[in-house]
Amino acid sequence: MSRISDWSEVIEQADALIFDMDGTLIDSMPAHYQAWRQVADEYGLTLDRDRFYQLGGVPTYQTLQILSAEAGVSIDLDAAKTRKEGLYREYVSEVTEIAPIADVARQYANTKPLAIATGAGRNNAQSILTRLGLIEMFQAVMTADDVENHKPAPDVFLKAAAALGIAPERCVAFEDTDIGLEAIRAAGMTAIDVRPLLD
Repeated sequence: MSRISDWSEVIEQADALIFDMDGTLIDSMPAHYQAWRQVADEYGLTLDRDRFYQLGGVPTYQTLQILSAEAGVSIDLDAAKTRKEGLYREYVSEVTEIAPIADVARQYANTKPLAIATGAGRNNAQSILTRLGLIEMFQAVMTADDVENHKPAPDVFLKAAAALGIAPERCVAFEDTDIGLEAIRAAGMTAIDVRPLLD
């Protein structure tokens, strides 16, 4: 399946829709990558574009733990996290919605409960969704701050379903990363990989 229309029947039959945010609903990955490259340079970490996308959906603090271990360096994780999030906010004006996926949310906003399940922190998620005029469509916004176990663990998706009051197996969820899709399937939900839909 390579078009949104190919998924219409699956989406129609779902009781709820759950959306990843970065790279799925909003085109924030270039801004995140700019911020990450600057932090990597400042802290002596190695991060190319492929590794960046492999870690898509992993919260900032955990990403820093992974990258510092890979580089064999000890860094101030809290300071680096603050630095990365500050840099991202500098680039956030460049972030836009991903129209094909945002349009799905708009199409069903009045007929199905919708939620966000993101690896982003709550403040960043709420501020960017508000700025883009998307937040009102969602009955629940679940973030990295709401769970202990992050993607590829299913927790954030399960928490989103619980907040909507819908059984996980009745949910369809949208993602753009392998670990995100793994999390959706582990939650017992139907997973839609948006990457072929955006080519």
